[in-house]
Amino acid sequence: MAIVADGVHDLGDSVSLGGAWFLEGFANRGKDRQFNFGYRRFSLLSALISGVVITIGSIFIIIESVQRFSQPTPPAALPMMGLALLGLAVNGFAAWNLSRGNTQNERVLTWHLIEDVLGWAVVLVGAIVIHFTGAAWIDPVLAIALAGFVMFNVLRYLKSTLYLFLQGRPANFDSDRFLRETLSVHGVEKVDQLAVWSLDGESSVLSARLHLHSVRDPQEIERVKDGVRAFAKAQGAQATLETCLSAEHPHSASDDETC
Repeated sequence: MAIVADGVHDLGDSVSLGGAWFLEGFANRGKDRQFNFGYRRFSLLSALISGVVITIGSIFIIIESVQRFSQPTPPAALPMMGLALLGLAVNGFAAWNLSRGNTQNERVLTWHLIEDVLGWAVVLVGAIVIHFTGAAWIDPVLAIALAGFVMFNVLRYLKSTLYLFLQGRPANFDSDRFLRETLSVHGVEKVDQLAVWSLDGESSVLSARLHLHSVRDPQEIERVKDGVRAFAKAQGAQATLETCLSAEHPHSASDDETC
């Protein structure tokens, strides 16, 4: 059961990584008539599917492990040690290989694989103890501990994934900073109707209305917009901006309103 518990953990990692790799082609296709913001949210779909699969598997393992206490089954310690060594080798090699990367994603995945290595190390130690003591209860205890640990982390990730699906404001976007920077631009009097939502946990979409004063020239208005778009881009957001001009300074641009 401890082997199955850690195997479900690795299965979840495989589904997540494989799904992310497969959907990467969709994510980079850009927007079209069907998906106006592109396909980047497909990566969230992959995370949601893998999270649900791992949660169901973990619950199944916990139920089966609890039943082992009333109906104990002597685990095969030597094959258990062999599979644990295989898990250590595969995950250890993957962690070493990814550790040579420089991107944030590679660094995060490296630590996740190190976590997998530690899980298999626990299984190996448990198998050695079972082999020399014959204490069969160690197997379901390890399984429950590993499955509970995996499910705790998965539920945390599922919560953040659902938050993004429901278009919650992304944690990696500092709205206060954006407002401070925008209001520092000459000509911007006020910002309202600010909305920010994440496409995939990294890239975001932003919309806002800028109240402008002392701005008359259409090129000057575009300069203001470009400056604000740059502030949004610095935080990984693509900005769509509407401008509202003071009544005493009307101008002929058709995409700007008069306050």
